[in-house]
Amino acid sequence: MMSTATILWLSCSWIPLLIWWTLRNSARFKKNIVVGVTFPREARENVQVKALLTSYRHLQLACAIVLVAAALGGAATGTVRAWAGSSMFCWSVWILVVCIVPEVIYALTNRRLAALKDEHGWRPRGAAAQRVTVADIGAAAQSYPRVSSIWFVLICAASLVPVLLDRDNVVIYLLFVACVLMMWAIFRWCYRNRSEVVDDNTALTQTLTRIRRRAWARVFLVAAASFAFMSWAQLLFQGSANLYFIGMMLPCTVLGIVAFATEMRVRSLQERLTKASGEGFYVDEDDHWIFGIFYYNPDDAKLIVNKRVGINTSINLARPAGKAIVVALACSLLCLPVTGAFMAEEFGAPVTLELSEQTIRAHHLLTTYEIDMADVVSVELVDQLPQMTRTFGGASETFLEGNFSSDAYGSLKVCLDPEVGPWLLVRTRSGTTYLLGASDTAQTETVYEEVTSALVDA
Repeated sequence: MMSTATILWLSCSWIPLLIWWTLRNSARFKKNIVVGVTFPREARENVQVKALLTSYRHLQLACAIVLVAAALGGAATGTVRAWAGSSMFCWSVWILVVCIVPEVIYALTNRRLAALKDEHGWRPRGAAAQRVTVADIGAAAQSYPRVSSIWFVLICAASLVPVLLDRDNVVIYLLFVACVLMMWAIFRWCYRNRSEVVDDNTALTQTLTRIRRRAWARVFLVAAASFAFMSWAQLLFQGSANLYFIGMMLPCTVLGIVAFATEMRVRSLQERLTKASGEGFYVDEDDHWIFGIFYYNPDDAKLIVNKRVGINTSINLARPAGKAIVVALACSLLCLPVTGAFMAEEFGAPVTLELSEQTIRAHHLLTTYEIDMADVVSVELVDQLPQMTRTFGGASETFLEGNFSSDAYGSLKVCLDPEVGPWLLVRTRSGTTYLLGASDTAQTETVYEEVTSALVDA
């Protein structure tokens, strides 16, 4: 059976390829834009522009290959128990690099293309030269066939069922329900977002807007279904760490594939539909886009805006809420290594078991159970772990901790290493049953002998 660290690495190994494919597509002209820079039609055949785009594609491919190779190496090291903790820390750093480095390559290329644009004087003529945001109110207000809201209602109802079946993890299930409702809210918002304006061709604007809106709706429908699936995975797979992890990662992977396929389809349609644009009047909003990534326009009241190309959205950093959101996201990213360090400690820390001052003490990182000997009714050694279902706590191949239930013993408080037996089954007068076991067999056996002796003496 694969380790948790290995599963984590392998489940994320495809992400650099997805990012590469998405950013690689940015090197093709859509809506007069390439790598976040707007060019007139005559610039598309420029030798310097082509050279920069070729270099950009090569750098993104090299970055993706290195990151995937690192992921496969991490998966290999994750199989070694002694290295599992270090592998988890490296994974968190790897995720940070995956999120930042490809975007840095994009930003540097964007700056070089922008400098080339200024050097050649490739600025739009006429009204667009005023560098104002152009909007087609008619297209934005136009009614398009929608994905029915009934689907979201059914998905939301499905996500609520686990709440009724498992009251021990109500908070977790309600979080998934909240995520479903958030997807529904965003789905309704996406039909109110502004139009995809390229030039003065109203029919083209309406077509591009329709494509974007329908694409967004379907992606958010799949996202809502993914959160509902994860709610059921929490209910059904609590007893198996690997199945639980797969149940959580599978919908994320499916969502990523759907979003990727949708993005590619939308970009392909954008490329074909806007191939003839850029002659004469065209929209140039480059001054509002920092590195072609971050939108900053004090004259735009919208907080959420369409990205320059594709079906994604961006935050208007000129709005106070936009600044707050971006700061929060940046802090979350920068905290990844801290999270990785905690995970490394969790996977590397042994489970300890001891009898001290008439108290049985089991400990693993943040979990500690202390049992007064006066409360102990019986103790026995268990050579085989029972079939258990986790109701609250943590689980991996190196530890089980928290609240579990089993047909053999009922409700259990567990703190043990599942790979190192035997384990100590302790019943108490208060009605609580514990299943404990150290990462060192000798510790468990020593505590058993000491507790047995203390019970005999009593």
